[in-house]
Amino acid sequence: MTFEELKSFLDEKAEQYHQPDFIENDPLQIPHRFEHRQDIEISGFLAAIIAWGNRKSIIKSAEKMLDYMGNAL
Repeated sequence: MTFEELKSFLDEKAEQYHQPDFIENDPLQIPHRFEHRQDIEISGFLAAIIAWGNRKSIIKSAEKMLDYMGNAL
């Protein structure tokens, strides 16, 4: 794969996934719920460490972890 082909491929994927509609059903929605940088980082990390399998179950598990923490990091 040439550099130009790789760039084209990555640009296409970035355009495809960098959409609000995509985030709505993705574990990425978890850190997007927060405003403070440290809350975004912690919630993103927690969602990432359980990110294996079905996206809906990952989101539910991440929400459950945040509930245990009072949902206010």
